[in-house]
Amino acid sequence: MPILLPPINTPYAMRAPAMLGEIKGLESAKRRVMLEIKVPLGATFDNPFDPDDVTLDLVVTPPEGEPYTVPGFLTRDYMRALEDGKETLTPAGRPEWRVRWTPGKAGAHKLTIRLKDRTGVIEKALTTNVSDGDGPGFARLSPRDSRYFETEDGKAYFPLGANVCWGGPRGTYDYDDWFARYGAAGANYSRLWLSPDWTTFALERTGKREEGLGMGQFDLGNAWRIDRVLDIAGENRMRLMLCIDSFNVLRHKDGNNWWEKTPHNTDNGGPIRIWSDFWTSSEMERLYKAKLRYLIARYGARPETFAWEFWNEADLVTDFDPIRVQAWHQKMGGYLLKNDPYAHPITTSFANTAGVRAVDTISELDFIQTHHYGSGDIVRSVAAQIGRKSTWNKAHYIGEVGADASGPRAEDDPQGMQIHDPLWVSIATGASGGASPWWWDNYIAPKELYPIFHAASKFTKDIDWPGENFRIVTPTFAYQTQPATKRHVDLRFENGPKSWEPAAYNKPRVVTISREGKVTGQVPLPGLLHGRVNHPGLHNPVRFKVDLPRTTRFEVRVGNVSGYGGGTLRVELDGAPVMTRVFEDKDVAGHDDLTNYAGVYGFDVTPGKHTIMVENIGDDWMDASFRFANLVEKGQPPLEAWGVLGNGMALVWARVEGRTWSRVNIEKRPPPPA
Repeated sequence: MPILLPPINTPYAMRAPAMLGEIKGLESAKRRVMLEIKVPLGATFDNPFDPDDVTLDLVVTPPEGEPYTVPGFLTRDYMRALEDGKETLTPAGRPEWRVRWTPGKAGAHKLTIRLKDRTGVIEKALTTNVSDGDGPGFARLSPRDSRYFETEDGKAYFPLGANVCWGGPRGTYDYDDWFARYGAAGANYSRLWLSPDWTTFALERTGKREEGLGMGQFDLGNAWRIDRVLDIAGENRMRLMLCIDSFNVLRHKDGNNWWEKTPHNTDNGGPIRIWSDFWTSSEMERLYKAKLRYLIARYGARPETFAWEFWNEADLVTDFDPIRVQAWHQKMGGYLLKNDPYAHPITTSFANTAGVRAVDTISELDFIQTHHYGSGDIVRSVAAQIGRKSTWNKAHYIGEVGADASGPRAEDDPQGMQIHDPLWVSIATGASGGASPWWWDNYIAPKELYPIFHAASKFTKDIDWPGENFRIVTPTFAYQTQPATKRHVDLRFENGPKSWEPAAYNKPRVVTISREGKVTGQVPLPGLLHGRVNHPGLHNPVRFKVDLPRTTRFEVRVGNVSGYGGGTLRVELDGAPVMTRVFEDKDVAGHDDLTNYAGVYGFDVTPGKHTIMVENIGDDWMDASFRFANLVEKGQPPLEAWGVLGNGMALVWARVEGRTWSRVNIEKRPPPPA
C-alpha cells in the first residue's frame, strides 16, 4: 500500500483572502533576456512547494504561436558572508512569490497571471511589448544536426569544462574563484549536483518540517546558492547542467551510501520504506514532479541553465533494475518535455562506461553521457565509447573522466595528462562536447590546471559542429621505407564492463589468442573480478588460451578492491598455481574502496600453447585489466590517430603509440620513440 505524506504545515503557510497585487516592470521585457516579476499575492495554503495546494502561473500568448505556461515559485533573498573561512547566509527580507520569464519572440504579448489555491482560481490580464534583444538565448539540440548543440541565435555550442559539483566550507565563494579561472581559460560549461543533502546545493534536506526541511519542501537558502552560482557562471560566459539526484540517496550499502540519512526514507519522514520503491511509488512520483516544477520555475528561464540531468550514475543505486529505471525516466522525461517552456536538453548518467542502452536511447532523453575512470589507456577507452555510441544517433559526450574513481592521482599526474588527452581525443572523434574531468577541488585547482582548457577552447571556438556533418574516420600511417626489423606492441584487455548484477560478463569467460595476436571468444572481458563469498553468482574467472611465439610477460593490473571483505587474486598456468595475492580488508568497520593494492602483478610465460586462468577467490570484487607485453607484431609506424571528416574540414589528433596514462604516470616509462 503506498505511503502518503500527511499534509505539511510549513513555515511559509498563508491564510489570506485570494488576491493579486500590482505587477511592475513588464515594460523592460526583452527577447532572450530573463525578466523577473515580483507577484504580491494573498492566498490560503500550507505548502507553497505543493502544486496540489497552491500554484502561481504566467500564461503567455505570444504574437505568433501557441500560448504556453511559465510556473511561478516562492523564494527568499539572502545575504552571504565569509566568517572564519565558512560561508553563512542571512535572510534579507521575507519570502515572496516571483515569476521568471524569458520571451522567445519580440512584439506584443498577452499575459495572464493565474493564482490557484484552496478557495479557487483568480486571474489578472496584462499586456506587454517585448523589445528585441541580442542575447544568444538558450542552448538546445541543433535542428540542423541533433548530435550537437547550438544557441537560439544559430551558433554552435560545444560544452567545454569540468565538473564543479559542490563547494567546500566557503560555499559559493569558491565559485567566485573557480569559475573566474575556468572562464579565463575559455571553458563554457560545468555541472552542479543538487543532491544528496550534504552538497552545497541540496534542495531536499533531512530535518524538521517547521524549519522548512524534509521531503515536500525545498531549502530556500540552498536554492539561493544555486541562483548565485548561475549568476557567477553567467558573468564568466558559462552554462551549467543541473544534476537533480545522485545514486547515493538510494544506496543503502557499499561505498558512498546515504539511504539512512536521506529525507526520502520513512525513518526521516519520507514516503518510501525501501530504496527500490522510489521508482514505483505514486507519492514519490507526485513529490518528484513538484520538484521538477520548482526547478523549471526557478532556474528554467535562466539561459545559464544548460540542461537537466535526472541522475548521477543511476546504476549504482541498490537493487538497480533497468526496466523500472527506464519506465521512470520515460515518465519524468515526458513531464519535462510537456512542462518546460524553454525545452532544455535532458539527460541522465550511469557509472558503467558502457551505459545502459535501454535507458540512454529513449526518446525522452535528448543526449547521452559516458562516465569513465580507471583504464590504463584513457584515450583508447574514451575514443571507443564515442565511436560505439555514435551509432545510437544522439548527442553524446564524456560527462566524467579521470584516471581513478577513488582519487585524483595528483602526485602521479601533476601535469594533467588525464585531463588533456581525453579532452583532445573527444574533440577529434566528434563528440558533442569535451570530455569533462572530475576532481575540481583537490586536483585542478591546487595544481593550477585550468590552462589545459585554453587551447581546446581556441581550437573549437569557430567550428560549426552542427553544420559539418562530421563522420568518424581512422587515420593511418605508413613507412616510406620499411625498417629492417618489425616492432612489437602490447595486447591489452582494458576498460571492461563493470556490474554488480547478473550479466554475461559476470560468468566465466574464455578467450583464444593466436600466434599472430588475433583474439576470438568471449569478449569484452569484465572490468571487475568478483569473488566467491559476497556474490558467488557473479564469480567470473577468465581463461586465456594462448599460442605464444616467444617468451611473453603476462600481467594483471589491479585497481580498487572492495572495502566489503577485500579479494584474493589467483592465477594458474596450465592448471598449476603460479601467483596468489591476498588483498586483505583490514578495516572491518569501514567500507571505503581499498586503493593500497593497486598495481601490476605478472610473470613470464614461455613460448608455445598455454592456458592461463585468472580469478578472484576472495570475498568481494576487484578492478582488473590484462596485458600481454609486446605480443603483437606491427608493420606500421608507432603512431596512432583519431579523426572526423566534415563537409569543410577534418579534425585529427595523433599521439605516439604507447603514450598511455599508465605508462607515463604509473610505470614512469617514456613513450617509445616515433
